[in-house]
Amino acid sequence: MKRPQGTGKGADTPWLSAECALALRPGYEDLHDACHQTADVPLPGSLGLLLMRRCPCACHAPVAGGAR
Repeated sequence: MKRPQGTGKGADTPWLSAECALALRPGYEDLHDACHQTADVPLPGSLGLLLMRRCPCACHAPVAGGAR
């Protein structure tokens, strides 16, 4: 039997990049700016497979009318 993957926080809880996960702790809030996972990176030579997913943190959400 396969073991469930994930953090155990629930299936609907999104993962975060290491920088954004640490930025949730007091004193590390400025690490959101250090996150480089702001876009999906496709696997070269594949259709629809990702090498690295975009961090789903709200700090990376596009701002209407301009850049982040």
